[in-house]
Amino acid sequence: MRASVASYAAAVLVATVSLVAVAAPAYADQRRDFMLTELTEGDRLILDYLGTGAQVSWVRRRGLYGRANDYSLRLSSLLAYSLGQLAATASLRVLCFELEGTVGYRTVWRNLSFEPGENSYCKDCDRPARRARDPLFGSSSGTDHFPFAQGTLTLYAPMNDYFVMTSFVSLRYEGLRDRSYDWFFADIHDPGLMVNWEFAAFFKHRDWGGIGPYLQLVSLPRAGRHESEFAFGFNALGRFGLVQRNDVLYFTFLMRPGDGTYGVHSYFAPIRALIVYRLTLPL
Repeated sequence: MRASVASYAAAVLVATVSLVAVAAPAYADQRRDFMLTELTEGDRLILDYLGTGAQVSWVRRRGLYGRANDYSLRLSSLLAYSLGQLAATASLRVLCFELEGTVGYRTVWRNLSFEPGENSYCKDCDRPARRARDPLFGSSSGTDHFPFAQGTLTLYAPMNDYFVMTSFVSLRYEGLRDRSYDWFFADIHDPGLMVNWEFAAFFKHRDWGGIGPYLQLVSLPRAGRHESEFAFGFNALGRFGLVQRNDVLYFTFLMRPGDGTYGVHSYFAPIRALIVYRLTLPL
């Protein structure tokens, strides 16, 4: 399994880099790594296509005491294969730190909740069991509805013209059912507070975009206590060029080799992978 996961990860990496490289040429007046440069003020409508869903967001960003500080407001609506949600976010950035708060409500129409196991946290909850219960083109096994809220502190660290880093820590509450599969974190947990730390770095260039390592450490509520899990992978992004400006192709990949429950069960491996095409429209 470890060898197959490593081979799959390598193949995905090569495919992603190739996809970004052969994308339509970026227009000369906008660099391919524009999304990794300075945050700009204004109102925007952001359209995301996720393969199995789409998200629409309205974002307002305004300066506050000069260009080094600002605040932003965001309203978003997500409609996907497994769920739908509405969320509102407000943030304040001071120099390279940003404090953000989000509240929202989620409806899961392909909900997967499990009974407790005799000697394990959950019964019949590994990826093969989930595939049997939730076939890709089959009917839903149940629904769930719950609120969520999150507070996040983010550090932005632009090192030079070719390398940037970002890291954040968040405290998140989700009111889902006990022992439920979380489609965002690709794992199973109880309702309650979660702590999530993520780190991403990008080697970037104006002619092709950016790529770099991605790390995640999350503490999940399970059976009255918290369990920590570590995942690693990479992110890749670049200006795609389907329109004249402001479109991005983004790929994110995380894996936990040897974990029987982690990951999107339709992938047959302990991985979470997602391709997003984003179009930003100034208002």
